[in-house]
Amino acid sequence: MGIFEKFRNTIETNELKRKKSHLKNLYQIAMTDGNLANVEFDFLLSIANKMYLQPSVVQNVVSFPDDISFYVPSHDKEKLDQIYDCVCMILIDGDINQREIGVCKLIAIKLGFRPVIVDYIIETIVTDIINGIASEFILQKLLNEL
Repeated sequence: MGIFEKFRNTIETNELKRKKSHLKNLYQIAMTDGNLANVEFDFLLSIANKMYLQPSVVQNVVSFPDDISFYVPSHDKEKLDQIYDCVCMILIDGDINQREIGVCKLIAIKLGFRPVIVDYIIETIVTDIINGIASEFILQKLLNEL
């Protein structure tokens, strides 16, 4: 990374740092098998678009993931939103692999969830997605239970 990129990363807003941290977490899950599949990259672009970020931000995250710090959101809703997206990244390629789940669990713990409930959160999200339940209902149910 050039000096300009390093300088630019230090003057970013907290909101942009938070969003890039989330994209980095998703990227880490996607890369657990050593390969970023097209569908996984498309999902990163979709999440970035949902957060009103340009594709160039995704490219920056993919190119320089080590330069992005981990950011913990202050609200449980945002934390659960991020875990939901992580689970979606696990499911997006149709191959649920234990290393991806392990990375997702580590991210959930780093976000502040107690290890004893992380398995329940992830299992609930996976099961409810497979059963076709809308994300809003899944997240609200989990928020009510936490």
